[in-house]
Amino acid sequence: MTEANDGTRAGALQLAAAATVVAGVLPYIVLKITWLAGGNLGVENPAVIEDGGFFALNLLTFCMDLVALLVVLALVRPWGRRIPAGLILLPMWVATGLLVPISIQAPLGALAALFGGAPVIPGNLVAGWVYLVVYTGFVCQGLGLTIAFVHHARHRWPLVFATRVEDGPPSPTRELQVFVARGTVLVAGILATLNLSWVLGSPLGLPADVIAGRSFMFYLGYGVNAAVAIAAAAGLWIVIGRRSGRPLWVPVTLAWIGSGAMFGWSMWLMLVVLTPNGFTTGGPGSAGVVSLVSLFTLLTGLVAGLTGAFALAERVRS
Repeated sequence: MTEANDGTRAGALQLAAAATVVAGVLPYIVLKITWLAGGNLGVENPAVIEDGGFFALNLLTFCMDLVALLVVLALVRPWGRRIPAGLILLPMWVATGLLVPISIQAPLGALAALFGGAPVIPGNLVAGWVYLVVYTGFVCQGLGLTIAFVHHARHRWPLVFATRVEDGPPSPTRELQVFVARGTVLVAGILATLNLSWVLGSPLGLPADVIAGRSFMFYLGYGVNAAVAIAAAAGLWIVIGRRSGRPLWVPVTLAWIGSGAMFGWSMWLMLVVLTPNGFTTGGPGSAGVVSLVSLFTLLTGLVAGLTGAFALAERVRS
């Protein structure tokens, strides 16, 4: 009876997670289809609809949300545990990296604007309600995907949740893993330091207009960048070092979110900067130093994610 009740609760939780993702995705997809079809629903400047870069970015984000729907379906259905792990792990890694920072920054930014007397939602390129719909949807997607993925992972890779860091078997590639982890930690530390310096007011590498227009969201954004770099480095080093008695899932979670955020947001920034569109403003992403930091952030997040994946794969196989 207890097992039946647990199964019922788990099924209800999975259903709620999937419904939350769908609720977050559908309004976003409707907007994207409208814009891709030439409609200007919620667009303040209809001329931007004709822009090729705007079309390309909308097509990309439309495809990303379709993938989110497919992934959450696989996460909550039994057949999802039989498909190749990479088809689940890669999109979830990127999705977590993109959505977790948004879920932190969007509510805090709205509160800061509300109490600071500034407009809560900007309305320059698109209407304010579009920002509200889109970012609320992002938060819903992040919450639902996270719940569904944790349930999926606990059943598919129970080792991660049932062992401690120090319990790992001997690794034939340990020396290489340690070498790569040390380099990753070093570079991540430099990146975190640079981001923290901007949070503390350093003008290093920032264009004059960005320095003059620094706001709460500027400080929050670079503060989150520093935090995810530290999380990725700390989580990876603990997993590779194997000298901790804490549960394995704790550093794995740190490394997962940190490396995914480093890779996902740097990749997105580079795509936006390299694709001329109405959202490109010539801000921090156009500065040489900041662009270089973004490139190294992308590479460091990728290396951290791959190194951690190899280390966990060895444990699972053993």
